Amino acid sequence: MLDLGAVSGAAAGVLIIVYLALLVASIVGIVKIVTKAGYSGWFVLLAFVPLVNFVMFFVFAFSDWPVRKELRQYQGGYGSGPGGYPAPSWAAQPHPGYGPGRPQFPPSGWPAAPGGSPPPWPGGSVPPAPGGSVPPAPGG
Repeated sequence: MLDLGAVSGAAAGVLIIVYLALLVASIVGIVKIVTKAGYSGWFVLLAFVPLVNFVMFFVFAFSDWPVRKELRQYQGGYGSGPGGYPAPSWAAQPHPGYGPGRPQFPPSGWPAAPGGSPPPWPGGSVPPAPGGSVPPAPGG
């Protein structure tokens, strides 16, 4: 007969091993993130201290990260462009003037073909009149 106590004990042992493996993997990942932000990896240990972990969460979330301070130092401060980047070196392009209710193409119409005239119609230079016959395809 199957001993349910032994089976449940083995299942509990496997779950504990899986839980510990996931815990170690999570701690290693968090240490990597914290060190990439410029802090010491030892700050992760503060996550296990009650109330201190809550305070440190807000400190990390709203403080100026060391890696960002270093980046600003190399960039020479905040730039005038969007997101703190330096302004682009090229001139701004003029606004096309499109707006609601206005045409989305140039008012002069479409530009002419490179040769100055439209490409020839298959079978002739003029398309057939409405209701007329369709010219045969070239080579057919």
